Amino acid sequence: MSAEAISLDGEREREAAARRDWLLLAGATVAFGLGFGINSGAAPSFAVQFLQIPREGLGLLESLREVPGLLTAAIMGIVATIAAPRLAALALLFLAAGIGATGQARGFWPLVFCNVVWSVGLHVWLTVQPGLTLTLSREGHHGHGLGLMSRYQSLAVMAGLLFVRLLAAPLGYGLTFAVAGAAVAAGCLYALRLSTPLRGALVQRLVFRPRYWRYYGLMLLDGGRRQVVQTFAILILIKEFQVPVGTVALLLLLNSGLTMLAAPVVGRWTDRYGEKSMLTIYYCLVACVFFTYTRIPALAAGTGLRPEWLFYGIFALDNLLFTGSVGIQTYIRHTAPPEDLSPSLAMGLTWNHVAAVSVPLVAAWVWQQYGYRQIFLCGIGLAVLSAAMCLTLPAGVSLTQKDTDGTDGTQKGKLEPE
Repeated sequence: MSAEAISLDGEREREAAARRDWLLLAGATVAFGLGFGINSGAAPSFAVQFLQIPREGLGLLESLREVPGLLTAAIMGIVATIAAPRLAALALLFLAAGIGATGQARGFWPLVFCNVVWSVGLHVWLTVQPGLTLTLSREGHHGHGLGLMSRYQSLAVMAGLLFVRLLAAPLGYGLTFAVAGAAVAAGCLYALRLSTPLRGALVQRLVFRPRYWRYYGLMLLDGGRRQVVQTFAILILIKEFQVPVGTVALLLLLNSGLTMLAAPVVGRWTDRYGEKSMLTIYYCLVACVFFTYTRIPALAAGTGLRPEWLFYGIFALDNLLFTGSVGIQTYIRHTAPPEDLSPSLAMGLTWNHVAAVSVPLVAAWVWQQYGYRQIFLCGIGLAVLSAAMCLTLPAGVSLTQKDTDGTDGTQKGKLEPE
C-alpha cells in the first residue's frame, strides 16, 4: 500500500472519529437539555407556589445558586488533570444528582443545597461543552457549530417543557424532578464515550490575560442581563400575575422553539458580519425591549390587552435576542490561541457570575421596595454599557478568505487588535 493510500485511510478514520464524537456530544447535549428543560419549567413554581419563598428569599436563592459559577475558574483549575470528555460526564453526574433531589426539598435551605449541587455541575458543563463544540466544528464555521448545537439543546429543552406542561401536575413535583435527573444522568453515558483526548482537545487550566479584557467585560455585563430576564422575568410572572406552572412551561416551550430556529441563523450571521456589528445590534435591541417592559401598564391601558399577555410577548422577543450573544464566544475563539480557549471560557464564565451573584440580591431588593418595573430600568443601563463595550471590539469578520473571496487563505478569520 502506498504512502498516499495510508495517509488517505488515516484521514478518513480521523473524519469518522470526528463525526462520531460530534454525534456523541450532541447526544449528551440533548440529554442535558431534556432534563434541564424539565427542571426549568418546574423549579420556579416549586419555589414560589409550593414552598412559598418570599421575594427576598428568591433573590438569595438565586445568588447562592450562582456562587459555583463565580468559582468556575478555580474549580477548573482543581480538576485540570481530568480530560475534557470525562469532566463533561462528571459535570452531568452532579447535575443529575442535584436536580433529582430537588423535588424532595421541603424548606429553603434544603432547596439551596440541591440547587448548589446541580449548579456545580451546570457551570462545569457550560465551560467544557462549548470548548468541545468549538474543537469539533469546522474551521471558519465555529459560530454555526455553536448555533447548531444550541438548536439540538433547544429541541430537547422543548421536549422537557412539554413534559412539564402535560405531566407535572399528575406526577407531582417529586417524580417530575426525578425524571429530570434521570434524563441528565443518561447524558453521562454519551460523554464517557467521547474520544480521550479529542483531537485538538483544549487543556483545562486557569488563564487570566489582560488582553482579553473585552471578553471579560462583556461576560460580566451579560451575566447581569441574563439574571434580569431568565430569572426575574419568570418569577415576576408567577409572583405578580399568578401564572400557573403549566402556562410557564408553555411560554418557555414557545421560547425554546424560537431559539431553536434562530440560533443557527444568527450564528451564520455572526460568522459573516463579525462580532462587533452583531453584538452592538443585539445590545441596542435588548435596551429597547427592557424599556418596553417598563411600559406594560401603559400599553395594557392603551390597547385593552391584559398585562400578562403583553409580558408574554415581550418575554418571548427578549429570549429570542439571546441568540445574539453567541458572538461573545466566537470573539474569544478568534482572539485566544487554542491552548488558552477552554480556560479562557472558564474565566469568562467566572466574570459572568460576578454579576450573577450580586444582581439577584440587588434586583430582589429593588423589586420589594419599588416594584418590578424598576428592575428593567436597571437592565437598560447594563444593555447600554454592553453596547458601548462592543464598539471597542476589533473590526472584522469571522469567515475565512475561502468563504468570502474563493481563495484558500485563513488569516482573514483572525481578529487582531486595531
